[in-house]
Amino acid sequence: MMQRGPRASSGKWREKGGLGSRLRRGGMKVIEKRALKDEEKMELQEIQLKEAKHIAEEADRKYEEVARKLVIIEGDLDRTEERAALAESRCREMDEQSRLMDQNLKCLSAAEEKHSQKEDKCEEEIKILTDKLKEAETRAEIAEKWVAKLEKTIDLEDKLKCTKEEHLCTQRMPDQTLLERNEMSSAPIPPCLCSSL
Repeated sequence: MMQRGPRASSGKWREKGGLGSRLRRGGMKVIEKRALKDEEKMELQEIQLKEAKHIAEEADRKYEEVARKLVIIEGDLDRTEERAALAESRCREMDEQSRLMDQNLKCLSAAEEKHSQKEDKCEEEIKILTDKLKEAETRAEIAEKWVAKLEKTIDLEDKLKCTKEEHLCTQRMPDQTLLERNEMSSAPIPPCLCSSL
């Protein structure tokens, strides 16, 4: 049975007071647990903050390195673009030279064709002239033989003439001797024409 009265009420009070203290102790434990969890969270956040700072520093370092490389690459790009422009200019010059060389080659080919035709004509003329030369040489040889024969004939005719004159002189000699005797004192005797030959 339950007691009623002051004692009973004080027991309840004690129970309530003990309950309050237990509640307070439980609340403190909850608060302590929360505080401990908050501390753990803060420690974890501090570690994460340090890691984030480290990552940020690493990112800054990498950014600076990339920026430096970008400046180098931009310089290389500028130089490459200059070289490309120079190469394009040279390529245009080479194209122009190639075009001029093609024109020169066409002109030379046309000139070669003309010279080839002239050469063919000259070779034909040389052949004709060579044939004429051979023919002229043959005629010259024949003419030389005739001249030699004619010279022999002339020599023979001269000898024959001389022989005839000698014969005539010999025939005239007796007649002249007679005349000489008769005209010895008056005129000299002409010499024989054959003796000069």
